[in-house]
Amino acid sequence: FTALALVISSVLVAWLARTPRSDWRTALPFALVIAGAIGNVIDRVRYGYVVDFIDFYWGNWHFPAFKFADTAITIGA
Repeated sequence: FTALALVISSVLVAWLARTPRSDWRTALPFALVIAGAIGNVIDRVRYGYVVDFIDFYWGNWHFPAFKFADTAITIGA
């Protein structure tokens, strides 16, 4: 997954570099996906796995744990 994230991030960085500065609606999703992917890569290299640190409970209901990198990738995509 680390290599795949780095390859995809590299492609998106190249695509982002060719995006006009005034086209923030195209640049923002690229930046969010790149930031989230790099955040996950850092966790994988540092710990060997991605650390999920936001865990919500409401009574007996449990929402799956996630981190801000996952949120950035989801919103960017």
